[in-house]
Amino acid sequence: MKKMITLTICLIAAVAVWAQGLETFDNFDYTGTSYVDGDFVGENGIVWNYYHVTGAVAGSNDNSIDGNGMILRRSEVPSRIVSGPIPGGIGNFSVQMRKAYTSAGDRQLALYINDIWIADSQIFGGTQGGDETVYEFVVNGVNVPGEFTMEIRNIQGGSSNRQVTIDNISWTAYGSGMQFVSNPTFDPPAGYYADPINVTISCTTENASIYYTTDGSDPDESSTLFTAPILVNSPTTIKARGYADGYEPSAIVVANYGFVVPVNDLAQLRQQEADNETVYQVTSPVILTFQQSNRNQKYFQDSSAAILVDDQPGTITSTYEIGDAVVGLTGKLNYYFETLQFIPTQDPGQAVSSGNDVDVPTLTIADINGDIGFNNYQSRLVLINEVSFVNPSGVYETNPAVNYEITDATGQMTFRTSFYDVDYIGTPMHTGTFNIMGIIAHYQSTAQITPRMLADFNPVSIDDPSLVPGQVKLLGNYPNPFNPTTTIQFQMERSVPAEIVIYNQKGQIVKRFDNIRTQPGMNSLVWDGLDNNGSIVTSGVYFFRLKSGSYSSTRKMVLMK
Repeated sequence: MKKMITLTICLIAAVAVWAQGLETFDNFDYTGTSYVDGDFVGENGIVWNYYHVTGAVAGSNDNSIDGNGMILRRSEVPSRIVSGPIPGGIGNFSVQMRKAYTSAGDRQLALYINDIWIADSQIFGGTQGGDETVYEFVVNGVNVPGEFTMEIRNIQGGSSNRQVTIDNISWTAYGSGMQFVSNPTFDPPAGYYADPINVTISCTTENASIYYTTDGSDPDESSTLFTAPILVNSPTTIKARGYADGYEPSAIVVANYGFVVPVNDLAQLRQQEADNETVYQVTSPVILTFQQSNRNQKYFQDSSAAILVDDQPGTITSTYEIGDAVVGLTGKLNYYFETLQFIPTQDPGQAVSSGNDVDVPTLTIADINGDIGFNNYQSRLVLINEVSFVNPSGVYETNPAVNYEITDATGQMTFRTSFYDVDYIGTPMHTGTFNIMGIIAHYQSTAQITPRMLADFNPVSIDDPSLVPGQVKLLGNYPNPFNPTTTIQFQMERSVPAEIVIYNQKGQIVKRFDNIRTQPGMNSLVWDGLDNNGSIVTSGVYFFRLKSGSYSSTRKMVLMK
């Protein structure tokens, strides 16, 4: 009788440890080319709900791993698959994944259990072109008892496609009932460093032993026991797992360490190989000239060159203002058509200074067109004098961006409304001749310029009286700097409607004076330092723009308290 009882307990324990679930997607047989929402009943009657997905074989496109599978499109929506309730708890998890289609850009998944984030997969598939490599997203020690729901989510791309095929989801049941060793942690954490480092691995479970590998294999109790810091002086992957008596082993934790290639300035950065793998770090300060919410893009410039930072995942979490100087910009290089892009791999931290002026070269359209293929002015903030639109009419439009043609005495180029949330969108196009400041882009062997704000039209740093129509002229303000009030002066040939708008450095409207009553000759308007809501504005640089008919001119003033 005792032997029978013992055998029964062992059988129950074996079921608890080794029972598992599997989803093969055999019942998901969608072969259309659209991205769809829906559900299907999978293995063991489990219902799977899916959102913005398509089949691994979509029309004539085969991105499968093992027969039927599912493609998660991108992080917008987000594209995901969510199970209905699954009994028995979950111990370990795995899913096969591969890059679908050929577009460049990182691929990555995340696992959620009961709507709680558990882990992110490795990043893969970033380079342009197809890649049939199958990866395993494995999470050991999930350790959630009882009924649970599982979600696999695409976490890359935003509104850009970063398709991932998934297949063969598997999981073990909750386990033997023992607790799991807490996951090991690394100090310093995984990342890119300029100098050799000593890595310490620790675990909060009392009396736990940590075993690790550096050859890519998964650690077990026959691997190297961690007893002293590990010297890392070349690109290294450390895998670690904790063991302790009376506990299940921890998950295998992976830390990837790499070393940056230091570059002195942006000109030297632009000379490096854009392989989307090497990590570079700019050791000198670079100054922010523009930023936008679209793809979290930022433009940085120094005295030598400029670079576009394309930060779709939001790796840079520090907040900056135009004119802020940043040290330690770190990331990889790749190309979008002819445009060199910098993809950040870590947050460089807070600005080291603010309110910095940037060197803005004055160029002609011929200079800019002649730079195609050399890219000395790509992504730079530049100034062009005495330009005019070809047949201007209506207002500036965008989203999608619109191309307008501008000319000067040396040639013609494209003015493109590539920045969606700037203040001149929806305002009347400038007529006549004016000066313009903007950021240079290259696309399919053409040069483009995009202003950052209204203040970039007839910018304050340029005051050429020959360009100002005789009947209207913005003279400036006094005192400047001021506190708390200042007087803005302008000339009018006759009594016509006028408007003065005051902007902050972000291009946001602070105060608007509509339908100003003007008279022939000298006119004055007093600003008391209050915004449209009657609140006192803070110290800083402000811009004021006079607009009357087709005339528009902008000047700078400083409130100093």
